Amino acid sequence: MPRSREQFAQIREESKTNMLEKSVLFFAENGLEGTRIGALAKSVGMAQGSLYSYFNSKEDFYDEVLKFSCEKNGIEEIREMAALDIPPIRKLRYISDFILKRIASEKINCAYMMMSLQKKNEELLSIMEKIIKEGQKEGSFAKGNAGKIADYYLNVVYIYSLKKLHDPDLVLITSEELERVVRG
Repeated sequence: MPRSREQFAQIREESKTNMLEKSVLFFAENGLEGTRIGALAKSVGMAQGSLYSYFNSKEDFYDEVLKFSCEKNGIEEIREMAALDIPPIRKLRYISDFILKRIASEKINCAYMMMSLQKKNEELLSIMEKIIKEGQKEGSFAKGNAGKIADYYLNVVYIYSLKKLHDPDLVLITSEELERVVRG
């Protein structure tokens, strides 16, 4: 029985999502410049030409992987923690614990976090900046530009995600150590 346009579109979207899932780790480990399209195609189990039926270029594919990683880095949970009616210092602890546990648990989570932060994840940056401003009002966080402090915090997360990705035995920093960036 022939497939309808809707079925074909659904199959195509599922294939694209599957390619994105399989390529996150590859791009995280090799970077854009270190990625050869033939090796990438082999790692996702497709012919090189098939990749180009989904993406115009390696750079286009990479951009899609970055966007996909932003959706998979635990942002839903972080949004929920940020919305809790608790002091900012506790929000920061919950988020720090969550992020560090995620990157400690699985290599793919390191890749999602690392790739999403490479893109300068505006939503995550905004969430952290808001929490920092709340904490600064209370006097529990360091004074200064909240956006820069949030960026610095996320850069530390990025570095540890990258290090953990390449060294599974790496002992991560603690939440308390990560929070020093914000608390001063």
